[in-house]
Amino acid sequence: MPTLLHINACSRPRSQSRSLRVGDAFIEGWKSAHKDGVVHEEVLFREELAMRDATDTNARIDNSRGADLSGEEKQRFDKMCHYIEPLKKADVLLITTPMWNFGPPWKLKQWIDTVTQARVTFEYTSEGPRGLVKAKGAIVGSTGGVYKEGDPRETHNFLTPYLQWALAWIGVKDAPACFAHGVDAQKDKAEQIIAEACEKARRLGMGM
Repeated sequence: MPTLLHINACSRPRSQSRSLRVGDAFIEGWKSAHKDGVVHEEVLFREELAMRDATDTNARIDNSRGADLSGEEKQRFDKMCHYIEPLKKADVLLITTPMWNFGPPWKLKQWIDTVTQARVTFEYTSEGPRGLVKAKGAIVGSTGGVYKEGDPRETHNFLTPYLQWALAWIGVKDAPACFAHGVDAQKDKAEQIIAEACEKARRLGMGM
């Protein structure tokens, strides 16, 4: 049965999160197209993610070099693989996130660093790096300011290009983005902006 992995990078609950309204619309659309589909959600702000200290870093480096891990390093790398396994099994990866200070929330960056592991989610070949994750991807959420394509502040959006590049590195090469832009800057139009983004996300989900 098809599986969707939802990476929830929102610090606020669903009742308060505008980003999750867009994310849930995507999931609604995907479920309508996949009646037997299964959704697995990881709420990053509830998780004790890896890549916290030197032991995590050394485990990552030693694994990338093909060294045998033992003791604490092996335990740490096994914890990283705990987050990698659902990603490698998923048919669709959905990341729902707000924009914080022009980029991703720190927990989302921590997840990217946790799952981006040589010899596990990507490998180096004679023809260059090759991603090992097979899932399709999508990135949805909301921003307080207006950073959409064609706006003068588009160049301040480091969130979308960073995530798309990072996902492509591990094999998720096509990850379209759908955001409700300007929900704080245009408060009088916020509900309309969110509704339009939700409808776009719903259609995007149906096509996955």
